[in-house]
Amino acid sequence: MPRFQRSQPGPRGRPVVGHVVEPYLFQTGSWVYGQLTHLKRYAPIVLTARTENLDQFPFEPVFNYGTLGRTQKALLGLWKHRRRGLKDAFYERALRSRQARLIHAHFGPAGVAMLGVKRATRLPLVTTFYGADVSAVPRALTWRRHYARLFHEGDLFLAEGPAMRRALIGLGCAPEKVVVQHLGVALEQLPFSPRRPDPSGIVRILIAATFREKKGIPDALRAVARARRIYPRLQVTLLGDATQKPGDREEKTRILALLPALEGTVQCLGFQPHSVFRNALLQHHIFLSPSRTARDGDTEGGAPVSLLEAQATGMPVLSTRHADIPEVVVNGQSGLLSPEGDLETLTDNLTQLILTPARWAAMGAAGRAHIEAHHDLSTQAAKLEGLYDRVLWSPSAFATAGMMHQ
Repeated sequence: MPRFQRSQPGPRGRPVVGHVVEPYLFQTGSWVYGQLTHLKRYAPIVLTARTENLDQFPFEPVFNYGTLGRTQKALLGLWKHRRRGLKDAFYERALRSRQARLIHAHFGPAGVAMLGVKRATRLPLVTTFYGADVSAVPRALTWRRHYARLFHEGDLFLAEGPAMRRALIGLGCAPEKVVVQHLGVALEQLPFSPRRPDPSGIVRILIAATFREKKGIPDALRAVARARRIYPRLQVTLLGDATQKPGDREEKTRILALLPALEGTVQCLGFQPHSVFRNALLQHHIFLSPSRTARDGDTEGGAPVSLLEAQATGMPVLSTRHADIPEVVVNGQSGLLSPEGDLETLTDNLTQLILTPARWAAMGAAGRAHIEAHHDLSTQAAKLEGLYDRVLWSPSAFATAGMMHQ
């Protein structure tokens, strides 16, 4: 845990932004990590109550409330003259010690949790929404009330795409406070490699996602099973597993039940480091990711970052017309989209792509060009810093911010 010091600004005098991530950092959080590591004009610090996967996502400084012992918490309580809300006090102290200028909460619930800190420090609060925090979380009346406070008190809300922006407005957020801020991927870590047929005739398909209903993995496996009847020489790699989130274990059971019929075709590797996923992208021909709306209303909100990374490497993708996926996949050019839950069309698209490998290179080139133009991480980080500028220096500029879509 970083030691607190008085008046410690960011490196080279850069304004400090406190990024709230709970935990720092979950296995699939490469897109949060990219935002932290690609800022140039602002100095990020991390505020969290728990850390994990630090070997994959090394970062300093991380202010981890979870490392405090009883004595440290008691001293913190004496300093703030309180017995409760000590995590808030810890975050307040961290922000003040670094002379932070702004708070950036990742996910809606983190934004809600930081409202007390915002009031105490009088710092602007930016909140980025990513998926379930837009679609599933606010279905509970209690969270609707929490979000009403967040939308009223927060300064700016970022959405991955126009579909998510509309969803936030539908939840009651003022349109002028919601801006589309695309996620980006580190192109320098994703070499472009045009896909060509394997001399053996084998077509390699990659599926990579958390075992969660909205990811549509059972649909992907059923489509593979049908396509295999027409083209038996398929090899599928499945990266991912269930987490402790409610519903994941049940989804894993559904996925495992489909695997015996695909024995010899599907290799399951579980959760893997992001570096393994990036290497797997280059070793496969087609990326299959048929997202859908879960029964509890959970959606991607925006779009899986894996679709961005796959296209960046020159891989054709198969997905669905779900949330903001049509914004990141150019249907008919960089990939093929089907209606969510439409197994017949998904299978037809998969079979079509398997049987026409001459299309792969052109589709891959279109995908790379699209990602370079709209989802380059360096460009998106610069745009994020521009939004920080507006919050800090020109709050009135957001009178028309709701019209921003890039």
